[in-house]
Amino acid sequence: MEPIIYADHAATTPLSPLAWQAMQPWLRDRFANPAALYRSGQEARRAVEQARRQVAGCLGCAPHQIFFTSGGSEGNTWAVYSGAARPGPGSREVVTTAIEHHSVSGACAALGVPVRTLPVDHAGRVDPAALDEALARRPRLVNLQYANNEVGTIQDVPALAARCAAQGVPLHVDAVQAAGQIELPLDNIALLTAAAHKFGGPQGIGFLYARQPGQLRPLLGGGNQQGGLRPGTEPVALIVGLAAALQDACEHRAQNAAAKRALAADFCRTLRQGWPAARFHSTADGLPGLVSVGLPGQDSQNMTYRLDLAGVCVSPGAACDNTGRTHPSHVLLALGGQAAEDALCTLRFSFGAANAPGDGAEAARRLLNLLHTD
Repeated sequence: MEPIIYADHAATTPLSPLAWQAMQPWLRDRFANPAALYRSGQEARRAVEQARRQVAGCLGCAPHQIFFTSGGSEGNTWAVYSGAARPGPGSREVVTTAIEHHSVSGACAALGVPVRTLPVDHAGRVDPAALDEALARRPRLVNLQYANNEVGTIQDVPALAARCAAQGVPLHVDAVQAAGQIELPLDNIALLTAAAHKFGGPQGIGFLYARQPGQLRPLLGGGNQQGGLRPGTEPVALIVGLAAALQDACEHRAQNAAAKRALAADFCRTLRQGWPAARFHSTADGLPGLVSVGLPGQDSQNMTYRLDLAGVCVSPGAACDNTGRTHPSHVLLALGGQAAEDALCTLRFSFGAANAPGDGAEAARRLLNLLHTD
């Protein structure tokens, strides 16, 4: 059997060796509760706080502004609820975009307040004029995805954040796909979320950055951990793994991006040569290694299963949205044009740390073999 090509790094990036090494002692014999008063518990507490300092150092913020969560969906929900609850003048509405992750759009819909959804252009970029129009109503919160999980579009967050700040409106940035992949300047950002399994950390852990922690509203009750704002026993091994992975990803960001872009370029070139009808919905300046490709006449879910049998792991869209039923991508529908036409026949290939040179071209060749056998 041919080697498996994992081309779904946008869903989960394999655990980095440094993260695994950092986690080992806390998985093996250092199992004390970091809230305990005895020495081993305090040792665990120091490990958690050291990890918090590591994360803060990578982002350029203060440790007390970092809160560990169970991942991106919890962080996004927490940020939306907290941001929308702030007092102040203006309307009660919250602002989001048509291509946000379901954890953001779902949390916004559950608030029971008006939600304004900003349109995007054919590449998935937010129109600054549309944002300005929304800001004129002084909403409670604006939500923007730094990088899209399906097509890889990177928003000009610094420019959009400055617009929000000029109107005194807090901005929450979903940086789940961006953290560890691109630089994340925090200027004018009130809240920012990330998930470890996107940058080589373990699954089930993430973090929320809050510029003003005192404005956070707890989602849970029951304990005084993390200042009483996020109760629950901290998972020490996951936390130290997250911090080690983020530091590693940030230190090697440029070389990792170059390797990913090379794999994606090989994939696109090989596929274009063998199947000219392929239509690409990702942009060259998007997330490194991510390719969204429409295959007119194919069913994306069916092709995902066939590629799996051929030894290539891909996704028909967001992994969080894979229910086993075929339904169009809300992201592609929002882009309009050919992307909307391909909402049921598009695959997402995302290359990264688990790939060797040549995997991009080989993944395309295996896809071509399936297309040519139809």
